[in-house]
Amino acid sequence: MGCKKIRISINKDLAITNLVGVNINKEFMPSVANIVGTNLTNYKIIKKNQFVYNNMQVARDRTIRIVRYADETPSIMSPAYKIFQVIDKNTLNAEFLMLYFLRPEFDRLCWFYTDSSIRGSLDWVKFCSLEVPVLPINIQEKIVNIYNFINERIYLKNKINKNLEEQLSLLFNDWFVNCTPFKNEELIKSEWGVVPESWKDIEFGELIEITSGNRPDEKSEDKTSEFNIPLFGASKIMGYTKEYSYNEDILIIGRVGTHGVVQRVNYPCFPSDNTFVIKSDYYGFVYQLLKRIDYDSLNTGSTQPLITQKSLKTVNAVLPDEKILSKFEMISKTIFDKIQLNNDEISKLTKLRDTLLPKLMSGEIDVSKINCYFLFQIFQLNFLAFHN
Repeated sequence: MGCKKIRISINKDLAITNLVGVNINKEFMPSVANIVGTNLTNYKIIKKNQFVYNNMQVARDRTIRIVRYADETPSIMSPAYKIFQVIDKNTLNAEFLMLYFLRPEFDRLCWFYTDSSIRGSLDWVKFCSLEVPVLPINIQEKIVNIYNFINERIYLKNKINKNLEEQLSLLFNDWFVNCTPFKNEELIKSEWGVVPESWKDIEFGELIEITSGNRPDEKSEDKTSEFNIPLFGASKIMGYTKEYSYNEDILIIGRVGTHGVVQRVNYPCFPSDNTFVIKSDYYGFVYQLLKRIDYDSLNTGSTQPLITQKSLKTVNAVLPDEKILSKFEMISKTIFDKIQLNNDEISKLTKLRDTLLPKLMSGEIDVSKINCYFLFQIFQLNFLAFHN
């Protein structure tokens, strides 16, 4: 498949200090290693369109950590990683090769060839012996274009959602932290800060109803027709279960372990036993408050971070007058609805991408007959029909 081991030495003139690693999702991530005072002579440089892979823990993770480097600016990596690149670019497109590596079938193939060690490693020689189906280069490029077209749409929707979240956060700061619209009113000092006289200092518990999550009877790491209810952990979906415990607007935060990540959910779900589930009549307002709490100050754990319902309930908060709260809730709902609509589209685009890719690469769908603009028009019609 054009695998070639590359020996790269540090170019001292480049002074590259951006150290990266590879995570289980086949993505680059900033390394947590402290390289201050470290001799980087043996570290490797990774450049655009080169691949890096970690041959360890393939069987344990049920995936191989491999990714194509897409940035123009090089980074450095631990000597433990293998770095390779495509030799004949007229025969094999690097982006197409990465799409092949992303397929679950490739992970299963790598798993099959792992050794008998506890974590199951895949050595370099065996990795290079794996065969990759190579389509005509023009077909490879067309498949890459279709994949990138869908991904760019997903990226755009995620970016819009991030901007919407930031707008709402800025509005909260302007109204309830800086009190900009109320400068002409009588202001007083409070535990929250300088606020209008009509506002009240309260404990957070007066705004919320809080309960702990539960441990499901059965769970699955993968989503299936039977296990299709998201199982929420402290910071993300950690699997799936059969039954839901909530089907309403709730906020989920970590009780044990990860703190500070606020997950907003409005569909059937099952919060795990390492979470708190929070409800409130002031959903948008409480969501913003939860993102600003200093969770480290609430930690009561000795071996790992732990917060209690009592410590969370006694956090200082403020209760503005009903008129301004209602107005903020109305704006929040409008923004949340836009975010949800984008999330629905992201979900459908992701499903389309993941369903279409193996069919394109296997030749089941004739890629020469697919036009990206036509594909988008079909998706838009189906998406609108879904929401109407």
